[in-house]
Amino acid sequence: MRLRFGTTIVVIFLSPFAALHAQDKAPAAPKEFAFVLSNGYGEGDHFSNDPKVFENLLINMRKSGFNAIHCIYRDWRVELCRKHDVKMMIDVLAWKEGGGTDIRKPDQREVVKKICQKVRGDAAVWGYNLWNEKLQDFGNPDGMNIDAYITMLKEWDPTHPVWMGTRTVSYANSPKAKPGIHGYYDYAWQRGFLWHFADLQWYFKYVPSQDGYIGRWDQGSNYNWNSYSLNTSIAFGNKVVIWFIGGPFDKAGNIDPKHRFHHLIKIGQETQKLYPELGKLGRPTDVFSTPTTKTHDNKDRGKDKDADGGVPWRLSAFPKDYWFTIHAGEVLAGFFRYPSGEDAVCIANHNAFVKQDMVVGAKGRVEIFDRQTGEWRALKREQNRYAFEIRPGGGELLRVSRR
Repeated sequence: MRLRFGTTIVVIFLSPFAALHAQDKAPAAPKEFAFVLSNGYGEGDHFSNDPKVFENLLINMRKSGFNAIHCIYRDWRVELCRKHDVKMMIDVLAWKEGGGTDIRKPDQREVVKKICQKVRGDAAVWGYNLWNEKLQDFGNPDGMNIDAYITMLKEWDPTHPVWMGTRTVSYANSPKAKPGIHGYYDYAWQRGFLWHFADLQWYFKYVPSQDGYIGRWDQGSNYNWNSYSLNTSIAFGNKVVIWFIGGPFDKAGNIDPKHRFHHLIKIGQETQKLYPELGKLGRPTDVFSTPTTKTHDNKDRGKDKDADGGVPWRLSAFPKDYWFTIHAGEVLAGFFRYPSGEDAVCIANHNAFVKQDMVVGAKGRVEIFDRQTGEWRALKREQNRYAFEIRPGGGELLRVSRR
C-alpha cells in the first residue's frame, strides 16, 4: 500500500529548541506486549462506524487474545476501547474522506495535534502508527522527512510510543528522532527464511541506541509458522506484532470460524496472560542459541549442523561457564533482568513442528510462567537442573531469583 502526494512547503509548528528537545528525548516505552488487529493503514477508515458493531468486535478481539486495534481515532471508539481493555494504535496516515488524520497533510495536521494532546497519558491508547512500507518510500510530501513527524508526535504527546516500520532493515537507521518502536516486515516463511534471524539480530543490537523496542508485522499463515515467528521474536525483545492483514472476524465483529486467520485465536489465547509480564522485561541483555540437528521446519540439517559448532543462522552460542546452561533441547534463549533484580529467560523452540523436552541448569530458584493461569509455578530442582516441555513452535518464560 503506497501513499504519495504532491509537494507543498510548510513551516513546522515547533520552535527549533522544542523540536530538538523532542527529537532527542527518550520515547515512551510500551507498557505491555501488543497483539494487534489491523485491517489496513492510511487512506480511509477500515472499521465500522456503528458503535454497536465496533464494540462487538472489541469484545470478540479480547476473547481471542487481541489486545490492540490499529484504527482511526474517534472519541467514542477510545471510550469503548477503555471499557473492553483494548489499546488503540492511532492511524496518523488516513488522508481520505472519513479519515482526515494524515499528519503529512498540512490541512489535516491540526486534527492530529488535537488528538495527541487529548490522549496524553490515556491508558486506552497504545500510541501512533506512522509508517509501514520501506522507509525510502516515505518521500517528502510537504518538504519534511519522517524525523519531523516523529518529533511532532513526541512533542504533542510524550506519553505514548510511535510505530515506525520498514521492510527488513531497509533505511531503518536513517531516522534519528527515536520513535519508540522500530517495526519491520520480512514474512520469512513466505519470502525466504534467511531474513528472520538476520533482521532480529540487527534490531536487537540497534534499538538500545535509540531507547527503543522491536516491533514487527507478521503474515498470518498457520498455527506452527506464526507460533514460531512470534516466540523466537519475543526472545529478542519484540514488544509488538501486527498481523498482515486483518483478523478472524466478520463485518459484524463476530468470530469467523472459517477465516484463514482463525488459528491466531489459539495463539492469542495461549499468549495473552503473558502480555503484561513481557512489558516489565524491557530489552534483552543477551540472546544465545543451542546447537541444532533439525531446521526450523524439522528437516535434517545434514553437514550444516557441524558448522559453527552446530549453532544455526549465525546466532551467538552460549559462552562457556555461563550462569544458565541448557542440557537438553534445541532452543533460542533471550536473557532479561527485572527492575527488582530477578533474571528472566525467554526460551523459544528452534523447531516449529517438534516439541522439546528441556533440561536447564541454574543456581537459585527457577519458576515458569503458567500461560493458562497467569501465575508463576516453581520448577522442581534436581542437582541444580530443571525439566519442562516446550510445544512445537512454542516458548516459555522462566524467572530466576537468588542466584
